[in-house]
Amino acid sequence: MRFEWTNIFSDIDPRLQRLIQRRHRGLSTPPTASTEVGEVAVIAKVNDIKAWRSMSEVREGAEIASTPNGEIIVTGRVPVSRLQSVRTSPCVISLQASQPLQLTIEDTFEEKTVHPNNIVVDSSGEQGRNVIIGIIDVGCDFAHKNFRHSDGTTRILALWDQDGSSQPDSPFGYGKVYHSIQINQALQTDDPYLALDYHPGKLAHGTHVMDIATGNGNGTANPGIAPQADIVFVHFSDGAVEAVLTDGGSAVDKSLGDTTELVEAVDFIFEIAGDRPCVINISLALHGGPHDGTALVEQSLDALVEAKPNRGVVIAAGNSYHKGIHASGKVEQNSFTDLHWDIPKGHWQYKAMELWYDGADKFLLEIIPPNGESLVTMELGENGQIVDEDDNTVIYLSHRFCDPNNGDNTIGVFMESRLLGGIWTLRLHGTEVSNGNFHAWIEREDGSQTSFVPPHDNTHTVNSIGCGHNIIMVGCYDPTKPNQPLSYFSSSGPTRDGRQKPDFIAPGQNIWAAASLTLTKSYRKSGTSMSAPVITGIIALMLSEAQAGNIQLDIHQIRDILIQSAQNNPPEDTLQKARYGHGPIDINAAISAVLPRQH
Repeated sequence: MRFEWTNIFSDIDPRLQRLIQRRHRGLSTPPTASTEVGEVAVIAKVNDIKAWRSMSEVREGAEIASTPNGEIIVTGRVPVSRLQSVRTSPCVISLQASQPLQLTIEDTFEEKTVHPNNIVVDSSGEQGRNVIIGIIDVGCDFAHKNFRHSDGTTRILALWDQDGSSQPDSPFGYGKVYHSIQINQALQTDDPYLALDYHPGKLAHGTHVMDIATGNGNGTANPGIAPQADIVFVHFSDGAVEAVLTDGGSAVDKSLGDTTELVEAVDFIFEIAGDRPCVINISLALHGGPHDGTALVEQSLDALVEAKPNRGVVIAAGNSYHKGIHASGKVEQNSFTDLHWDIPKGHWQYKAMELWYDGADKFLLEIIPPNGESLVTMELGENGQIVDEDDNTVIYLSHRFCDPNNGDNTIGVFMESRLLGGIWTLRLHGTEVSNGNFHAWIEREDGSQTSFVPPHDNTHTVNSIGCGHNIIMVGCYDPTKPNQPLSYFSSSGPTRDGRQKPDFIAPGQNIWAAASLTLTKSYRKSGTSMSAPVITGIIALMLSEAQAGNIQLDIHQIRDILIQSAQNNPPEDTLQKARYGHGPIDINAAISAVLPRQH
């Protein structure tokens, strides 16, 4: 193997750098639900919306919101060949590549029966009436009786299938939207899935999540938290190819949609809701990112929630506590610290790692492969690639100075699919150090997750799209055990900037809820995917009670009520405290905390 410097503009998102480098080597970027071949979805922060719209390279998406200092967050699609031109435009402050997301499920049990759901449900009050619950997930079984009124009609106001065939009026130019009138017509046929041309799939994750938040129990006799709420479902793209072999061969990994499609899904749901109270559940996760709320996907979600009262976004904390995907440490002046990344032999998946450190520091990065011989040293502001004897890229490296959103420095290590197995060492040399602290994360690799060499630092493992200031993040515990222990997989905080995440915990292990394609049956799943919709449903109950009293609740009031209603009795163990947040929510206490505001 040998190292080659690249001439790619260094002041650009490392993931965009990698795509540019791949194009230079003749490898195209594969299409997704919302992009064409050679095109990438992006989230951008701009200071001139007219200038952004006027660029011929930009295929516009959503105009999300303005930041407190007047900048505007937008989405769009840009040809990889034009990324450097777009990034260097005076109107573009920050340009970030979309990152593929994954479901936050830990395990699945296929018994299909009617069974108690292990979740305490309040059966009084408004039960979510006049509130919209948004679900962004995969697999909406609109025919299951838990999502139909007693007369058989649908409770779903709109279903946007992001993978559906695009129509002239498709949101942001992709997918297909089905409204309640079309769903009801399909429900009157012998095969409603065929009639609607939408298939949720067997044991669909989204159906299970939706039932926990808002199923009415008409099929299973076990209602969810807010059974009277209306529903808007976005079927998140589930056909996007994440990586191809370095030599241009077949795809080796599949993922769900990406962070740009996620932001557009949230915007879509809030647009459908209008002025109606609305809370959105996102049981999707990502490892990579700054984990400080400054990533553009987090800024987008924060801004959308803040734009109107009676809005909330709930995100699963993730299931990465036990996986060894996080490392942290300190680099001293004129010394070095090693990170050891264990790559199993024959592990041909694409792999990525991000490392973040203070913008006042300067590290020198050294890469040492399993044979122990140093391959390259890279200074801050440089980028390049390691290639094999066949001239294929093995690793792309980026050492970026001063991220425009938080001022910190970041190292991106992108290991392509054909790679020598063993222990790879990232040696960080302190050349100019005033702080020295760093954090690193290995991106999620479903089915064969690589990890750092033990002992592991399992703190700071929370879902990186959920570290925003207006986002409610939820971990989970096992309600079937007498002491209701924290689930072994439930991710840990805090955020990289020291804030408490997750915010709360909820039942998430061994949870029974609707099984798609059964009409009346349920089955068990475990994961923070299952705990997030519990809090989503509780917020819907709160908003429903507030709506009945003709009052409004902004996200800060919603959070305050949840904190007041939480158990707030963390375990004494410091490591467990970082996974607990404010604890589980008492549903009755949360509703009662809303009711006095009505008088």
